[in-house]
Amino acid sequence: MFTANLPACAEEVQPATHKEVQVPVYEIPDHLTEKERKWFITFQEGNFLSQGWQAISAEIMAKTPPAQQPEQKIALAKLGNKIGTEWCRPNAVRRVNSSMLKEWGDILRKTAKKKPQQLTAAIAYINQEVDAVLD
Repeated sequence: MFTANLPACAEEVQPATHKEVQVPVYEIPDHLTEKERKWFITFQEGNFLSQGWQAISAEIMAKTPPAQQPEQKIALAKLGNKIGTEWCRPNAVRRVNSSMLKEWGDILRKTAKKKPQQLTAAIAYINQEVDAVLD
C-alpha cells in the first residue's frame, strides 16, 4: 500500500517548467482521506491510462485568447478542484464518473481547437453540468 506523505499542493509534485502559459495550480483539500488524496492527485496529474486535469488545462490555456487567459486560468482551476474533489471519493458514493470526465475533457479540447473564443462558455457549461450532478 502507498503510505508516503503526499504533497499538499501541485507545486510540490510538478517539475518546474519554463513555458509562457502557466498551468492552473491545484491544492489538495485538507479534509480528504489518504486514499482520496491519492486519487485527487491522479485526477490532477493523470496516469498511464489517462491525461490529468493539469495537462488538459495546459492544452486549453495554450489555445486560449490572451485577453481571456487570466479568467480561464481561475475558472479551470476552480472547476478542476470541484470535479477532482468529487471524483476522488469512493466509487459507491461519488457522483462524477470517468465517462463524465472523458466527455468534459473532450468538450474542452474540441472547443479549444475549433472555437477557442468560446472556451469561457464551454467551461461555464461544464461547471453547470457538475453542479447539476452534485445537487
